Amino acid sequence: MRTVARVSTAAAVFVASLVPSLVQAQARPSAAEIVAKYVTAIGGEAEIRKVTSMKQLATMEVPSMGMSLSMEAYSAAPNKMSVKTTIPGMGEMLQGYNGTVGWDVNPMAGPRLLADKELQQQVDNADFYASMLYPADRFTSMETVGDTTVDGDKAYIVKMIRKSTGMESRSVFSAKTGLIVGSSSTIVAQGGTIQVSQAVSDYKRFGGVLIATKMTQTMGPQTMLMSIQDVIINGAPESAFAVPEQVKPLIKP
Repeated sequence: MRTVARVSTAAAVFVASLVPSLVQAQARPSAAEIVAKYVTAIGGEAEIRKVTSMKQLATMEVPSMGMSLSMEAYSAAPNKMSVKTTIPGMGEMLQGYNGTVGWDVNPMAGPRLLADKELQQQVDNADFYASMLYPADRFTSMETVGDTTVDGDKAYIVKMIRKSTGMESRSVFSAKTGLIVGSSSTIVAQGGTIQVSQAVSDYKRFGGVLIATKMTQTMGPQTMLMSIQDVIINGAPESAFAVPEQVKPLIKP
């Protein structure tokens, strides 16, 4: 009987120790609720759907290298994107996807077509509404996995797994504002994968939508500071998604 009592008592203690964690987990909103709050916070689905393309002008600094870059980024629904990064004294880096072809042009390595995981990653990046609406059909799963504190405010961590690639990312949403304040993910690059984390801030309204204009991105030992100077809503011409001349010879008929 004493053995049964000891087991019963131990079980009760174990369950009691779980109660605070269970209550805390139950108190967290679901991923769907967090995403819905975010969509509302940046302007609501109706306003977001009015945006069919963007032109973004930005600068990026890499303090450890004493380098300052300028960027032009274009995106359009449903699935086109291109980025031109100008590196002083070196030339231009070009990246893009036009709905069919993905490319990367590096002044040091030359032009190349993207394939396999790199191409699929670029396809995901070009998914125009994915990072504004987070449609559930783009993800195998979306789950609230914890909470944290960012600049003194509570925030929720949502783990997302893309259906197309199986890649996992984690976005951090402010409990107060509903806005994204950070994220972490693994990106596929030529030669391997890289862990990337970023802090996001300074949301400004362009048209009817709030867009973050400051990002501090960390990749390994490197930290990059990006500042968006302007966003032109519905300002991306079709010519922005043309395959660069350097890449055209690589495309097989």
